[in-house]
Parts: sequence; structure tokens; C-alpha cells
Amino acid sequence: MKPKLSISFNNGVIGAVTPLDTGCFGIVASAVAVVGGFQLDTAYQVKSMKDVADLKLVDSIDNHRLFKALDEFYAEAGAGSEVWIYGISKTKKVSEWFTPVAGIAPVEHLLNSANGKIRGIFTVNDSSVAPTVTAGMDDDVLIAAGKAQTLFENYTAQKYAPYFTILEGYAFSGVKTALTDLSTLSHNAVGILIGDTEPLTGITSSKGAAVGVLAGRLAAYPAKVNAGKVINGALKAPKLFINDTPVENYDCEALYDKGYITFTTHQSRAGYFVMDDPLACDPDDDYHYLSRRRTINEAFRLCYDALLDFLLDEVPTNANGTIVATYAKTMESAVERKIYNNMASDLSRDENSINDTGVKCFVDPMQNIVTSSRIEVVVKIRPFGYNRWIDVVLGFELNS
Repeated sequence: MKPKLSISFNNGVIGAVTPLDTGCFGIVASAVAVVGGFQLDTAYQVKSMKDVADLKLVDSIDNHRLFKALDEFYAEAGAGSEVWIYGISKTKKVSEWFTPVAGIAPVEHLLNSANGKIRGIFTVNDSSVAPTVTAGMDDDVLIAAGKAQTLFENYTAQKYAPYFTILEGYAFSGVKTALTDLSTLSHNAVGILIGDTEPLTGITSSKGAAVGVLAGRLAAYPAKVNAGKVINGALKAPKLFINDTPVENYDCEALYDKGYITFTTHQSRAGYFVMDDPLACDPDDDYHYLSRRRTINEAFRLCYDALLDFLLDEVPTNANGTIVATYAKTMESAVERKIYNNMASDLSRDENSINDTGVKCFVDPMQNIVTSSRIEVVVKIRPFGYNRWIDVVLGFELNS
């Protein structure tokens, strides 16, 4: 070969998309450490499959499911979207990932490493522990769901960085009637996904779910957008299964009726779609749907940021100890401005009213701050409605 100069293009540094803060997710997976690369119990930030390759993570027997989730995520979201990954020994069950050890759960290490940026956790189970199938799937799934909800509540109270968790309906038996009705639970920050891009049997058998597909779709759009929004087009996944049955041949509506996130097809539309985004709680819960949970979580973060500047501030008072009205208005304006400026597209408002921003903050000036040292602030945001059911009456018209 003759002497020559070789120059290659380094791709995946700039990124092909403009990442959304609301789409920064974490993927926690059963995995195996790679010599000179990816290690367990360590948080890594990646923004493309090039970053994944730099960690020496490849589609191997040891880490197939983690690699698959990342590959499907970037196929859906595009390079540039931020993901934090965290590997845990395959000897541990998913419920252990959310169980505190010496006061901190393994998943918390990932949340802390990202310094509160993570908006959602997606789990990828490839444990060496054989599943115990009860009520239609691995009984550890519902145990993990309860622990994930508890961790969400505790972490949010302590760190002011709310997020959601999506678990796999691991080792689903295929018997839809055996599944627990998730509407009987109260886990309004946890969802369970059933359906995968690989069948239960085959070259690579899958007991899990296509969390990378769902995470990628969510990362590509703002918090208000339902993952199943049809006008956004079909998912990039060429094939989706419920165990060994193609999604189009399975009664996925039965899974949805029991509160599970799953996939579907639509007549006259090519490809697959997310059916909807329910969480494991009562449908009457304000945060039963992931789009609502994501929206309120963002408002929570912004409300905290706006009001933090007022902590231990000197409050001007009237003679009776109540708050001077202008100070109360200053607090109200700070919160409304912070939320509106950062969430305008995620808030429903009357476009014909210049004063309607979709967010209201109220501080009652009649509170006696001198005696209580406490101010109650009420913040309300207006969510969008969603066309889950469209009823049409179609017929002929005859003019006589």
C-alpha cells in the first residue's frame, strides 16, 4: 500500500437535535463491566451512539439489552439527546435498585450524579435471578413499583427534583386476564410498559420491554406531548411484539384497560404507535397520565427555583403583622414569570386574552408572617386536554 495521509470525520459531537431539558432521562440496567470501559455502579452521560461506543459498550451477550435500549433510544430521539446510564450487577433484582442501602438506593447515585437533571428513569432488567411469575408477570415488578414510588416521594421532598419511573412488565406470561389492574394502585409517578422489539423466543429472547423506544419518543417532544400522539408519526421500530405475537395481532387494548403502557397500530397508518401513557394509579388521580406528571414535575422545579430567592428574606409587614400587599404581589409575579417563561408551550391558555398565561400564583397578604414565619403560596397551572375519544355522528343530508 502506498504512503498516504488518512483523515476521518468525527461524528456525533455536535448532535443532530436540539435536546430538551425535559427529555433528559436515565437508563438503569442489569449489566456487565467492560475492561477499560463501562463499569458498574458508575454514572455515565452519553449524547450519541458514538459516546456509547467510547465506553466500549457493544451489542454483546453480556450487555445486549442495555445496548439495544440505547440504540433504540437514539433511533427515535436522534443524536444529541442526553441520557445517563447506570449499570448494576445481574445478581440483583430491580426492586433492589430502589431499596436504600445505608440510607441511599442505587438509583439515587444516578440521580445525584446528574445533579437533578434527570426527568425520568427507565429500567432494563437482564437479571440472572429467575423471575417468579405471579399475576401474569414477574412478581418483583410490582414490588419495584411500590419502592420506586416511595423513592420518588422521598427524593422530591429532599432534592426538589421530581421525575418519573418506567418499569418493564418483565416476564409477562401473555395471559392478559392474569395481570393486576394498575388502577387499584397509587403509584402516580410509575408506569409499566409491555411490548418489545424482540420476541420472547428467538436468537435474542426478550422477557422485557422496548423502554428505549418509549424513552426516545418522549425525549423528542415537550413534556405536554402524549407519547402516542398520532400526528407525530409512527415509531421508528420496524416490528413490535407482545411476547411472540406481533402487536397488531394481540389484544393490546386489554393491557391498556388494566393500566399498562403498550403499543398499537392504527388503520390507514403505517407502523406502530404508543397506545397512551397511563401510570399505575386511579384514573381519577390528577397525575394518572405521564404527560400530566411530566408537566407538573416541570412546574414543581420552576416553582422551587423562583421561591428559593425568598427563603429567609425580610418581609415588610403591616401594623398587625400581615404582609404588605406589594411584597405578596412580588412573590406572585416571580413564580408566574418563571413558570411561564420556561413552560409557555406546555401550558394551556386563552390566546385571545393577553392576561391569560396558563399559570396563577396567589399569596394571601392577610397571613401573619410575624407570628408564624410561614407564608402559604398557592400555584395553579392549566393543563391541556387530550382527544382520547372522538365520537362522530355520520349520515346523509337531504334538502327538500
